[in-house]
Amino acid sequence: MQILDIKLDEITDPTFQPRDKLEVEGIEALSNSIKEIGLINPVVVRKSEEGYQLVAGTRRWHACKALGWETIPAKVIEQDTREASMLQFSENFHRMDLNPIQQAKMIKFMLEDLQYSTSEIAQFTNHTREWVSRQLTLLDMDQAAQDAIEAGKISASVSLELKLIPDEKLRSDYINYAIESGCTEKAARDWARQAKATVAARDARLVASETSPLKGEEEPYQPPPPRTCALCGAPEDKVVLEDWAVCWHCGKELKQP
Repeated sequence: MQILDIKLDEITDPTFQPRDKLEVEGIEALSNSIKEIGLINPVVVRKSEEGYQLVAGTRRWHACKALGWETIPAKVIEQDTREASMLQFSENFHRMDLNPIQQAKMIKFMLEDLQYSTSEIAQFTNHTREWVSRQLTLLDMDQAAQDAIEAGKISASVSLELKLIPDEKLRSDYINYAIESGCTEKAARDWARQAKATVAARDARLVASETSPLKGEEEPYQPPPPRTCALCGAPEDKVVLEDWAVCWHCGKELKQP
């Protein structure tokens, strides 16, 4: 593998950039560090039709450009798109400042565009296949929810619990409430359980109304059956005994002959 000093202008961004935006403060801090101690690790590039394509080291590349450097040390690799992207995936995925949505987009790219399997991604990320699948479902949420996750207003774990609510409107209401008021994963799990019970009860009522023989007709009023005496069976049209809450003293007085 060659290490060359390559002009920064001859290097272009990679086709796939998992980091949606470069953090300005992070680039400035890295620029100051490089200015003081130099560039410790070269960037990684590969030959392209018009110069070089950046494979790994996007932040270093931008930091050196901010310092006004004309060239940058770079390793030149001869890898195909799949291998080069995996190298970039390796560098970026384990960064602490990547948010869950950025991670999910990276996973989706590796699965759909580069044809890596869920098992391969799980092994590489040190997670289970179930975790990989759950992260991908974050991209199924509406844009407002994804924006809130990226901004740190709601955690991925809370979002994944609330995503289990089957009703779209109810799910959106719970997510908005979690964003505005805060929510723990346990509370989100309880909310989802309660919401699913509400939806199930509503659906059961709808099914019952659909299958009713009087569907579309107003049901005639049916008076309640007459109450009868529990002892002799006579109608209770004269005296109705009700349950009274009384103290022990009054109860004792009532029991006297």
